[in-house]
Amino acid sequence: MGLFSKEACVFCGTEVGMLKRSKLQTKEYICNDCKKKTNPFARMDYTSKDNAQHMMDTLAQEAADFEASFDSAENRFQSAERSFKTWDLGSHRVQYRCNTRLGAFQIISENHSSYEHVPVFYFDSMIPYQFADDNPQLADFRRNGVMDEDAEYVTVKEETDMDGKLTGCTVIIPYNDICIREIRLNGNVSDDSGKNVFYDLAERMNSDRKVWIDRGIFDAERKNKMQIRNLGDTAAAALKATVTGGNVEEAVKQGIDTANAIEEGKVKQGFFGKLFRK
Repeated sequence: MGLFSKEACVFCGTEVGMLKRSKLQTKEYICNDCKKKTNPFARMDYTSKDNAQHMMDTLAQEAADFEASFDSAENRFQSAERSFKTWDLGSHRVQYRCNTRLGAFQIISENHSSYEHVPVFYFDSMIPYQFADDNPQLADFRRNGVMDEDAEYVTVKEETDMDGKLTGCTVIIPYNDICIREIRLNGNVSDDSGKNVFYDLAERMNSDRKVWIDRGIFDAERKNKMQIRNLGDTAAAALKATVTGGNVEEAVKQGIDTANAIEEGKVKQGFFGKLFRK
């Protein structure tokens, strides 16, 4: 029993001892090899069998979609974000990159080099887990938490010994996910130079989140202006068709198609005048 007992992995059926398995929230076991197919930051005691299977099924596609998002970037700045930035967090190295247009980011930690996939995280989930409550009365708190530009959710915790001497730091990223309540990146440091790297990473992530929010607000305002203009142009086209004996239904259909294209981001503001030139 205990250390020397073996349990079957619920996914592959392999019987493994305590040191080569983890217990899932659903009291089943997952072996270390199958665990490497999941998100390295997921806690297995928060993870059910279905949650783990979902990660195995979707992580590769999410990573591929994230990579493809750089190809559709609209300017040089977004294209440059394709490269990972590196932070030496004391005893190990962490790499980070994001696409602020998509609102997503990746983290690679040397501690998780054996995992099969680099997971993708999303800024709209980078809030304290307590916002995840299903109570509809708390839904507004979650929305406000996501869109709070002033919130700096990524923080740094300093660790000291009994003499008050700095021994380590941890970057703490709250995350609103059933399997991940927070992401922790820790390392041993003993001076301000090492400590500042942790704060620099936290500041970068908070800054990227703010850029994502600002761009979302800008895009929403831009779409609203474009929709208003489209509504006016559609009404004018329908009126013209009525007076001249043209096809009113076709004018309205074209307006609806354009409205859908605007909502899907297929119409760029710079070409808006050309699109509606009569």
